[in-house]
Amino acid sequence: MLAPGIRAGAVAGVLSVLLAAYGPRRKVALGNMAVAFPTWSPSRRKKTLRQTYRHFAWILVEYLTAMNEPSSVLEWFVETEGKHYLDEAAEKKQGAVLLFGHFGNWELLGGWLAFSGYPIDAVIREPDDPELRNLMQSYRHTMGMGTIGKKSLREPLKRLKQGRFVGIAGDQHWGDMGIEVPFFDRPCSTASGPAAYALLSGAPLIPIAAYRLGPFRYRFEAQKPVDVPASGSRDDKIRGMTMESNKALERMIRRAPEQWLWMHRRWRE
Repeated sequence: MLAPGIRAGAVAGVLSVLLAAYGPRRKVALGNMAVAFPTWSPSRRKKTLRQTYRHFAWILVEYLTAMNEPSSVLEWFVETEGKHYLDEAAEKKQGAVLLFGHFGNWELLGGWLAFSGYPIDAVIREPDDPELRNLMQSYRHTMGMGTIGKKSLREPLKRLKQGRFVGIAGDQHWGDMGIEVPFFDRPCSTASGPAAYALLSGAPLIPIAAYRLGPFRYRFEAQKPVDVPASGSRDDKIRGMTMESNKALERMIRRAPEQWLWMHRRWRE
């Protein structure tokens, strides 16, 4: 059983070494950094990637620890900012679309929201591996999080109208189903769902993140809800809100680039 302390640090250290040695998707990660931060030197990109691997080693250790003591996540979030945006939405029972990225520790963030009393459902893509899928399902159930399958297009709107919070990751390539908008000044396919669900339901679209301050220590931040354009067609408004959502995600990443999932192929030809 893992718990904060020397043993957890030792496990994280071993995992960091293994990840750095194996270098999963190293070429993809360094290429992504070159797009996002073109002025960075190659040595800085490599240093940031090593920090990213170390960050993800700690994510795994924290994840395993939380499986043993789920409510301990409440103690790990030692700072908050912008929480009033969530409280206002909860008080009005209007629901909220929570925009997050694969940044910081997004799974712990969902658990913290649930244990903090927010009615949170996360839109997820189930892993193909059945053992991993069962592990993730068990974790989310233990944390008190609801889930919505990625292919369930109507369910998020239904949950929002019930006054629930729906968390959607907006930082992955969305293929033919996405819309082309800039991300770090380069167009890429982006999910329009967060903006569309917010616009259709009248719920606010709130960017959120969990910034790592150290092992088992996080800062929760919610940014100001994304503004709905005053004019234009529905498609125009969704595009405008999606562009602003990407800017919100960029701000998160610029603050702590080593905490983002650089290994995902975000920009594709």
